[in-house]
Amino acid sequence: MRSVLALLLLVVTSLPATAQKKDFAYYYAQAREAKKTGNYPLFYDMIVQAGTLHPNHQGIQYERGLACALTTKPEEAVTFLKRAILTNAAFDLQVDALKGLHDREDFKKLLILQTALATTTIRSDTAFVLPDRRLHLESVAVGNGGLYGAAVHQRKIVQFRDGALTDFTSEAQDGLTAVLGIKVDDPRNILWACSSPLPEMKDFDSTETSALFKYDLATGKLLGKYPMATKNHAVFGDLLLSDKGAVFISDSWNNTILTLDPNTQKLTPWFTSSELWSLQGITFSDDERYLFIADYVKGIFRLEMKTKKLILLTNTQDVSLKGIDGLLWYKNSLIAIQNGTNPMRTTVYRLNKEKTALANFTIIDQGHPAFNEPTNGCIANNTFYYIANSQWSAYDEQRNLKDESQLQQPMILKTVLQHK
Repeated sequence: MRSVLALLLLVVTSLPATAQKKDFAYYYAQAREAKKTGNYPLFYDMIVQAGTLHPNHQGIQYERGLACALTTKPEEAVTFLKRAILTNAAFDLQVDALKGLHDREDFKKLLILQTALATTTIRSDTAFVLPDRRLHLESVAVGNGGLYGAAVHQRKIVQFRDGALTDFTSEAQDGLTAVLGIKVDDPRNILWACSSPLPEMKDFDSTETSALFKYDLATGKLLGKYPMATKNHAVFGDLLLSDKGAVFISDSWNNTILTLDPNTQKLTPWFTSSELWSLQGITFSDDERYLFIADYVKGIFRLEMKTKKLILLTNTQDVSLKGIDGLLWYKNSLIAIQNGTNPMRTTVYRLNKEKTALANFTIIDQGHPAFNEPTNGCIANNTFYYIANSQWSAYDEQRNLKDESQLQQPMILKTVLQHK
């Protein structure tokens, strides 16, 4: 699910600078005005201040690159332009402000890198195309011989088996709101789902509560419902199962991971940190010593389960770890679904032995023609399945679903992963 922080610049640029404190919005507005009037030293100073407050924003990185080029700081310009295009390869490197860099070797290498970053890569095959265009899927799970999907708008769980799409639950059954995360526990014959009230769902009611649901996988019978202990707003975006059946949920609204207490059978906050900006997908290492956390803004964190020590993975590769929605573990690698990069992509990130840094990476799909905000996926039998077109863009300004002619059939892509 795309982070609300992606809307940050759209909001702050609409605010009058005179009414603002000296915060990010103030410095960004001052930088824009200085750039417009040709006061490039002030443009540089103000964009540096904005970047101090939001150092990971690719738009700020690009503007700082321009400001550096306009104030004869070429090395710094190339550094920040590179950071920007690693996240968004569509930034224009041919603007007049950068003409002074054209003869530099590091800038020429940057143009080559930009071309590579924008190149379409397709390694996946089509696994399933679902017939219901009004079906807005956020996540999928494989188990019990079928594919299960979490439906946001229709507030239900669907199943696809033997070419037929049917309901696992009916709409809003058991108090389901927008279903965002699902996991199948085949050995225990359980399907877990988490849902939160969102404006995109049918009959939106903001007073409804985020909750975890436990279903019998074979019959669809509700075995348990575990709502938030408080009425505070939450967005339960992903859920994770340990080998012992423990359940963990990511709450992207409060940047908190919750767990289902086995004794009280209540959802309990388990971990949070001021280091987290926009919590998304979560996944365990194979030995469950570590929990890996996708932060839409900062990248990937590693959390040690025993000590709860949190570190940000080191990344020295020519790749951005921003914009990760879904995150899965596979053989000392992390598979990331990145809908916050341009182009969007799915990537295998291999880790070093200590699991503290990226060793290398391989693009699975990049700029795939079926992409319409890919979100989450799952792994079954060494095969990676994921949603190519979640259709978060399928709503009008009032959050009503658009006409069916403007919608797409949900597509699930698959790729066989290396077994070694």
